[in-house]
Amino acid sequence: MREWTRRRERQAAVNNTLLLERLKQIQETGGGFTAAAGFDGVADAIVRVIKNKDARGWERYFQTIEEFGQYLISKKNMSCSLEMELQQEKIGGNMTIFSNSLGRLGIPVHCIGSLGEPRVYPLFHSMSENCTLHTVCRMGKSNALEFFDGKVMLYEMAELAEMSWEMICRRLGRDLVVDCFASSDLIALLNWSELPGAPKLFEEVYSQCIKTGKEKGKWALLDLSDASGKKETELLQILELSQRINRHRRTILSLNENEGRLIYKALFREEAPELSGMGERLIRYLRVDYLILHLADRAYGYQGGEMAMEMGYYTRIPKISTGGGDNFNAGLCFGLLQGFSLRESLRLGNAVSGYYVRTGESPQLGELLDFMGKAGEET
Repeated sequence: MREWTRRRERQAAVNNTLLLERLKQIQETGGGFTAAAGFDGVADAIVRVIKNKDARGWERYFQTIEEFGQYLISKKNMSCSLEMELQQEKIGGNMTIFSNSLGRLGIPVHCIGSLGEPRVYPLFHSMSENCTLHTVCRMGKSNALEFFDGKVMLYEMAELAEMSWEMICRRLGRDLVVDCFASSDLIALLNWSELPGAPKLFEEVYSQCIKTGKEKGKWALLDLSDASGKKETELLQILELSQRINRHRRTILSLNENEGRLIYKALFREEAPELSGMGERLIRYLRVDYLILHLADRAYGYQGGEMAMEMGYYTRIPKISTGGGDNFNAGLCFGLLQGFSLRESLRLGNAVSGYYVRTGESPQLGELLDFMGKAGEET
């Protein structure tokens, strides 16, 4: 058993070396792929909630969501006042975080969404120079309460409620919008759950930009975001749309554990089993090319009859967790666009996310190579 473990570790090290060599070649030659993403842009205020202060005035934060929740429950039938400490202001929204991460890896991205009115809000100018920004309305706002085991997102999305396909085409020009999506190697449709007009917007992208051609060499990514507030009928509708998109493009449905369990229950009217069993049954039922389940410490991928699992670059004390899933998706899509295997693409997704939660920044390709190389030396 010990010898088998050593052989497996040696093979993993060889595989990691080969992957790094391919990434170095891409860094030197470029990839030549393009992407288009929509539609949410949000200004994130990353905050930590102060539990108390000591005699010297030093803050002690709530460490976990459970600890914070128990404190709130203890104030039932009373009231309480809590101080928040701003950690940083940063670009927010699934579209912008994903696009910035993909752009920093070298992929040009058309970013279409709520980036400010009448012009792009200055915060978004910090995004990768590979991101071309197309703004159509005012941005959303968010307070992201960070804990060491996750985050609580408090959104103000009313500004985005006015966004529609007609408004986007009117402000940017229909030909430009259709060309951005139809000609791109990857279309990313993100934050279906929290963007008020997302169901209609996604349908229009399908009918106006995807349905018109059958280019299975191109890709589409769908990420639902937190679907806890959605009805089962709504979940079934977006799943049906993903299957229609899959007739024309290789389609990736990327889910976190909560989203996967909600979809499982909507489809099968029962609670989901363990993660691997949940994913295997979902991919048999859903007619998409790739089903991805990304967790904090690992990721599962399903393609046809293949299942791959890759351990992540987990850290117990992240610098930031808000945006970790979007960075995972960017690394995953980067790998798939480059022709990497499902397992290799999962590893890239984990690495991009792992770098981001440790540093608070999405990595450039050289930084990703250094990070993965050092992590490989430690194993």
